[in-house]
Amino acid sequence: MSGEELVRRAAAMVPALRARAAAAEEAGRIPEATFDDAKAADLFRAAVPARFGGHEVDFRYIPQIIREWGRGCTSSAWVLGFLMYHNFQHGHFPEQSQAEMWSPDGKGYTMSPGQIVPAGKAEPVQGGYRLTGMWPYASGIHHGDFMLMSAPVEGSGEVRRFIMPISEVNILDTWHVSAMRATGSHNVEVDGVFVPEHRSVNVAEFRENRGPGLALNTGPLWQVPMITYLMFGAVAVMLGGAEAVVELVTDVLKDKVGAYDGMRFQEQMTTRVRLAELELLLQSTRGLFDAKINFVSDKVAEGEHLSREERMEMRMTISYIGRQSAVIAHEVGQMAGSRAKFLASPIQRFQGDISSLATHAAFEFENVGSQYGGMLLGLAPPPEAMI
Repeated sequence: MSGEELVRRAAAMVPALRARAAAAEEAGRIPEATFDDAKAADLFRAAVPARFGGHEVDFRYIPQIIREWGRGCTSSAWVLGFLMYHNFQHGHFPEQSQAEMWSPDGKGYTMSPGQIVPAGKAEPVQGGYRLTGMWPYASGIHHGDFMLMSAPVEGSGEVRRFIMPISEVNILDTWHVSAMRATGSHNVEVDGVFVPEHRSVNVAEFRENRGPGLALNTGPLWQVPMITYLMFGAVAVMLGGAEAVVELVTDVLKDKVGAYDGMRFQEQMTTRVRLAELELLLQSTRGLFDAKINFVSDKVAEGEHLSREERMEMRMTISYIGRQSAVIAHEVGQMAGSRAKFLASPIQRFQGDISSLATHAAFEFENVGSQYGGMLLGLAPPPEAMI
């Protein structure tokens, strides 16, 4: 199936995602009907290798799928996006692990919550590792098959990425938050759970696209740097949400009337000018998003690797798009007035979710800006840069 068709199918889910958003927030998890829709649209195989029956679409389409979901519900997009595009991570693991994740008698994809920050500890034992500890922010944990987690290996200084069945983890009821509630991003803990060697990879190799699975998966998609891949997917949620806020507030302003003067906002010059400015800010932010994911996709399609300087630029771009999306959602949301603050309004939900996402480490601006600005002034990206 083509990437364009998958993006169209994701866009077709927007009305249902909006209709279910309040119920999802109340439940603290994504409705099963939403997963049924995504499965029926065959979207979860977008980043599964073709050799295992997946679509293995060009990179350019994967963030766009998530952006479309973001126009419907930011929490749903966050979870659906993670569970779809984490299949890409599985493609970096050894062949035996891949065969287990995408076995012919399975559903053709796996849904794996997980975040990249190391926690807990891994004890080397015969045939693998024994994991103990707690890992935060397991978005979509109630819907997963496996958990992706990173941990330092005792006595080696090495950090490895592990795959563990969800049945082996204890889900802690920790996700009591004011926004992004439907992601169900609870903490998880494990106590001495064994993980076989073939379900682990060295994180340094993983981040530099040198994982053992890439000897098998050699297409352009697998040449996209891991951090670039993951963070463009994450920021797509914010951009899609900002698009939704502009759309919804524009509809409000067409009929909004001043409480005191009875003047239609549609006729106010200040409203028109401010909306025009924010619409163009949205268009320019979307244009930057499109241009950079197309740049990455074209680069790897030509058989080239992104340099560290180009990866640093992508990291800066992602932080910038995240910040601009938050600005747009806040500024245009204020134009709707107090009606947008009622819990029944989808505008307040989008605003709250985007404001919450803006605090995510993926969109940290000052430190990334310092690193990128230093590069513009002739300094190399520092070794610790998350690129």
